[in-house]
Amino acid sequence: TVLCGNSEVEQQVAMLGLDLGLARIPFFDQVVPGIARESGLDAIYVPSAPFGGDMPMQPDRGVTNYYGVGGYRGPLSDARTSGVLFAAECLAFANIPDDEALATLVPEPPGEAFVHHPRWKAGVARDAGAGWDFDDLRDHYLQVVLGVDPGILRRGNPDRYLELSRLVTGEVMAHVFGEWRRAGSPSGGGLILWLRDLVAGAGYGVVDQLGRPKTPYHYLRRVLAPTAVWLIDEGIGGVVAHVANDGPRPLVASLRLALYTDLELQVGRAQVPIELPAHGQAQWNVESMIGHFVDAAWAYRFGPPAQDAIIASLETEGPQGAELLSQAFHFPAGRPLTAEPQHRLGLAATVGWTDDGVVQLSVTSPRLAYGVRLHVAGYAPTDDAFSIEPGGTRTVTLHPSGEGRIPAEGWLTAINLAGRAVIRAADPGS
Repeated sequence: TVLCGNSEVEQQVAMLGLDLGLARIPFFDQVVPGIARESGLDAIYVPSAPFGGDMPMQPDRGVTNYYGVGGYRGPLSDARTSGVLFAAECLAFANIPDDEALATLVPEPPGEAFVHHPRWKAGVARDAGAGWDFDDLRDHYLQVVLGVDPGILRRGNPDRYLELSRLVTGEVMAHVFGEWRRAGSPSGGGLILWLRDLVAGAGYGVVDQLGRPKTPYHYLRRVLAPTAVWLIDEGIGGVVAHVANDGPRPLVASLRLALYTDLELQVGRAQVPIELPAHGQAQWNVESMIGHFVDAAWAYRFGPPAQDAIIASLETEGPQGAELLSQAFHFPAGRPLTAEPQHRLGLAATVGWTDDGVVQLSVTSPRLAYGVRLHVAGYAPTDDAFSIEPGGTRTVTLHPSGEGRIPAEGWLTAINLAGRAVIRAADPGS
């Protein structure tokens, strides 16, 4: 348990250029910790957040409220260069929920795109007195990370704008926590601001006001899973695969790397057995595993990229062969945003049932599918907004979110799929 005396009192004094002694208030320095001790509360006490260092907001000293990536529009590399030890708050974005949640913001048929409706801004997070809101921050990273002009996209193709905007905050959050989780990082992590929205709209929450996960929730769940693999671009140092085993037991598995060009043709492959102790971590350089130079990060740029996708898969041996524990994707030349027709991409899904009646969806794609979303009315998937390796399969469990059986129809979307792919469900008794 951590008990905090106040929020940003010391930071405000410092940022106003006042004597820092004014921030050391006896009530927070002496009275509150005294009450905590007398109550028998077993807690670490912090008088203010942020706190520590010559300036209370120094991220590499004590506890910080980190918005280098986020509110201050820093580059993604700031997550490493700031040396964050622990973030009591971080990564506040206007996270856009799915259309079902947005429909409660605009309950009547809007007659126009959600983002063009007058009520849209009522649901967007905003700091009082600021000349910008958190839509603006998300738009900044939409341009930085995905390379699209948010203003033009929002005006000309609002549905595509929503699709990419839902995804980009997940990409940013996964990158930051990947940096903080690696063994070489001094960071002890951070707390997202915040978990669940209080009202309809694009709020800070990674869960909407109805209790349904938004896209960033799934990104965070994957990168922060007890057993996880993720990839970090180290520039001319190449691309490094990190594996963490934060479970209570040793991990015996294999790490498989696959390099693809044209999102389909495999041009490199390597696999190594790994053994990690409980709460252990290790890393492997992609080129060291492959055995030769491939300019994995496309940093030297002697020519066009030799691969446009690097995929790291953490697998264990199961009764039916290799079972996927975790998977990570890196796109050296940029994420695949070009929408392909269904007959080319080949994204498809079939519904099945386990022996005990659990509904499962098997999603396949002969070409790499990026940002796959599952839309099955009345059911919530255990995973969403994921990517699929060329020729790979992802199996996702569908949990009922209400009464009734599996519906007769659902659909898939993906960032690089034009339109949607239909899921047709058979009756489990047939």
